[in-house]
Amino acid sequence: MVERRGRGSKGRPRKKPLPPEAESDLLDEVQRLRERNEYLEAELEYLKKLDALV
Repeated sequence: MVERRGRGSKGRPRKKPLPPEAESDLLDEVQRLRERNEYLEAELEYLKKLDALV
């Protein structure tokens, strides 16, 4: 019989790997959001320049 003293580990639990289809969906979503972010940043710059002219 082995005696274990002290408290057990309270560390972060290990993550289970994602299924390939879920990982693919997440990568597609990240790409879509990056493209949208780039578009919105360009729009914001345009509006700032337009406001500076007025």
